[in-house]
Amino acid sequence: MPSVIYKERSTSKGFLRNINYEDPVVKYRGLKVLRIAKLIAEKELKIPLHLAVDIFYSFYLPMPILIDKQEIPNNKMKDYNIINYLLQSSFIHDIRSRTVVDGLMSSIAASIFITEFIKLEEKTRPTATSSSKRRGEETSTPINEQAIRRNVEKAISNTLRDVENAKKLKSLIEGDQPGSVSIMAYEEYGPELIKLARNIEVKKILDILRGIKPWSINIPEKKQRFKHGELTGYELGKDIERIVPSILALPDELFYIRYLENRLLLYQKMLSQGKGPLYVLLDKSGSMDGMKMTWAKAVALSLYMRAIKEHREYYFRFFDSIPYPLAKVEKRPKASQVLKLIDYIAQVRGSGGTDISKAIITACNDIRAGSVNKMSDIILITDGVDRIAEQLVLYNLKRANARLITVMIMGDNKSLKNISTKYFSVMKLSQKHLLQVVEV
Repeated sequence: MPSVIYKERSTSKGFLRNINYEDPVVKYRGLKVLRIAKLIAEKELKIPLHLAVDIFYSFYLPMPILIDKQEIPNNKMKDYNIINYLLQSSFIHDIRSRTVVDGLMSSIAASIFITEFIKLEEKTRPTATSSSKRRGEETSTPINEQAIRRNVEKAISNTLRDVENAKKLKSLIEGDQPGSVSIMAYEEYGPELIKLARNIEVKKILDILRGIKPWSINIPEKKQRFKHGELTGYELGKDIERIVPSILALPDELFYIRYLENRLLLYQKMLSQGKGPLYVLLDKSGSMDGMKMTWAKAVALSLYMRAIKEHREYYFRFFDSIPYPLAKVEKRPKASQVLKLIDYIAQVRGSGGTDISKAIITACNDIRAGSVNKMSDIILITDGVDRIAEQLVLYNLKRANARLITVMIMGDNKSLKNISTKYFSVMKLSQKHLLQVVEV
């Protein structure tokens, strides 16, 4: 466990009722908060363990209750006021709606609050005399309750902003499937989650992501004909096993004529081939730079959420005039994989030329070479500013037994439309960057 400087030992009592401060689980939660806070602040923090525990449970418990003020010794009155004003904050109900009975989000909220409060306190703390500094003594200044209250309110306001984005990221990573990523994995990567939550590009993507419905990108399930499969319609033929019973009432001559002519009415039956991975190609060419690029990233991550919900592997590759390295996320995602993917997607900016044909052929080669398992769907996200080698691309798609689904970001390309199984267009709905994906 990384070292943290404490003012008091872990035997110190806190200020909330019905909390056993000697319980190992309680201590573990407090130490976890201090560890994450130290990593965020990138320095040692002089925070009592009992205060870290109380801040955690202020976010975690449905109804935390303070002990009576009369029970608090003078040397702990400042810490008591921090918890008291935290529970009285005008932002506390908004933030607790995202943290109650959620150990991860409560730890993140507590860690962020501690670092924000210390940052504000350091700006307003009176300067100690040089002689006191030499002796390592603390200045004995009276408690300024108004300053504590202002710092708590400002710190909790900043915490709410970051926790809201961290909650969105957690939902994104899980693909709306809670429990798909282990809590221990989240706790290990808590600081990275907070770092991403504070990333400006990630914030933009998350705002756009709220308005995207990945289900509007209709990807039909791949099926094959099978006599014992699911009934999907009717067709003409001579397969007696699939014959519609009413045809047996025909006169013998007419029945055999239709049989010889392959014109018996049959049930059409299909068998699902299952859902292979989603392979997303995202155009990062210069024409995509700016808001189109941010929208494209949001569409790509919405497809990741769909892949996780449908228990499909997710492959992702940027391209411009050349394809970039391939990223992969398992059916059951690992937090490290997804956090790296989001960080990677957020960092890339639009630049360079574009070669859509080369990108699609590279994806097909990945499938044929076995780098990608059982691929069925390649999803291309682009503004379509390029000429497509239609016949060459179709030849490679056929050899890879893959389908091309194109998502056009504020553009159009007739060649891509000709070779795509599905062709969608992303349309801006409002100044808040809400998007609608429609099939054209």
